[in-house]
Amino acid sequence: MKKIFSLVVALLTLASCSEDFLNLTPQYYPNDATFFKTQEQFTQAVNGAYSALRGVSARQGYLMGEMRSDNTHYTRYKADRGLHILYRENIADFVVDDQNQWTNEMYYACYTGISRANTILNRIEGTTFPDDFKNKTIGEAKFIRAFMYFQLVQCYGDIPLHLEEVTGADNAFLPRSSVNDVYTAIIDDVKDAIEKLPTVKFPQNGAATKGAAKMLYAYVLMTKPDRDYATAEAQLKDVMNMGYELLPDYADIYDTSKKNGKESIFEIQYQMGDQGQQSDWLYYFIPKTTNAEIITGVPDCSTLLTGGWNVPTPEMIASYEPGDLRVDPSIAVAVGTLDAANALVVTDVLKIGDPKINDYPVNYPFINKYRHAHSKIENTDDNWPVYRYADCLLLLAECLVEQGRAGDAAPYVNQVRARAGLPAVTTINAEVVANERRHELAFENHRWYDLLRTGKALEVMTAYGKYIKTIDTELPERTYQIKPEYLLYPIPYNELQLNEQLKQNPGY
Repeated sequence: MKKIFSLVVALLTLASCSEDFLNLTPQYYPNDATFFKTQEQFTQAVNGAYSALRGVSARQGYLMGEMRSDNTHYTRYKADRGLHILYRENIADFVVDDQNQWTNEMYYACYTGISRANTILNRIEGTTFPDDFKNKTIGEAKFIRAFMYFQLVQCYGDIPLHLEEVTGADNAFLPRSSVNDVYTAIIDDVKDAIEKLPTVKFPQNGAATKGAAKMLYAYVLMTKPDRDYATAEAQLKDVMNMGYELLPDYADIYDTSKKNGKESIFEIQYQMGDQGQQSDWLYYFIPKTTNAEIITGVPDCSTLLTGGWNVPTPEMIASYEPGDLRVDPSIAVAVGTLDAANALVVTDVLKIGDPKINDYPVNYPFINKYRHAHSKIENTDDNWPVYRYADCLLLLAECLVEQGRAGDAAPYVNQVRARAGLPAVTTINAEVVANERRHELAFENHRWYDLLRTGKALEVMTAYGKYIKTIDTELPERTYQIKPEYLLYPIPYNELQLNEQLKQNPGY
């Protein structure tokens, strides 16, 4: 039986909960005979399912959502050319194969969450818990399952559709279901989640709500092969009436003291400390250096083994409009010199456009959204933003443009632009909305999926491939030879060996 569907794996990371924070700390190693008996145990199981979402937001998340796009690239480090490095570079460069560590990890993380959700849904049947508890539990499990299947179908196309708890080899190995069948299952789940989940209450504790489910539903309706923009519009307008709002300052969105705030519709939860819940991606986004303390504030801090990824490109930086208040919270520049191993010796951290940048031999831009005070190396307090109110406004604008009602979209785009300190736009089209999404949601793992959804991935990334080869002149000729088949990632090699019913995606 596949390890990703075994009950043991589903239970190994079950977590306790608290009323004020969605606590994902592993504490128990329960067994099938004693677990799933009490409300507390089901709550622990749901939190274990939430923890699987970290596998979607973490390293493979930014590799597949940002570095696959025209937003970011990487800094080549010649002192380390191991497979863990090459696999990351290959995702950005469109030379992925079916043994790529990170695209495979995305596949497994999604099915881990699905496995845990399936177990919860199967085990809660026939219980005598109060209806409000059962409904919330079912709603959260179905939201997580729908979220994971949506991630899978966007990344891999046809996929095995597991909707029951795997109890043995007889139901562990399934063939690939069609994209349409997967979307049907996602919609069934998310509609039930909408019915069962509570409406948001502030302050939030990080759990899925009706608003999060409606955002997911709108994305699904605007992505599936037969689009349903009218229903998506209704979902997004419902979200607008739930009490969410834009925070006054763009930087407040990422302020760790304001997590799960009024702009947040859904975040993947992290918490710094010694409980195993911390985030760490700041250390992947800043340059490789032995003196990272100047960037992180943490003494004796080196990023030689982690840094140099998801680097904003010169084109991305230049694409911001003059006066855009989102620039400084989003991107900063580390300046200094290079050591013998080609790593940065950091002297200072400056803002984009600071004339002092020219005083230094080397400058490396990096993502600044997740740089907040912390005291331990690779132990930060940032949540990963998934859905927020600005996203809702801009997705609604896209939805209206697709329905031929571009004039109706202007107020939603201009709300976002006003906070960014930019003048209102009077002419709205698909390109205007896409450009606003690119900058508002930069470095939050939206760009690649936006390009897929809007049918622009081949056009944009072919042009980008030509551009990035003028910036990174060491890219081999075989990189960025983009074909339609590369809009999907390969099914992991090991899965093909385990399950004879699976066939590889074309082009791999």
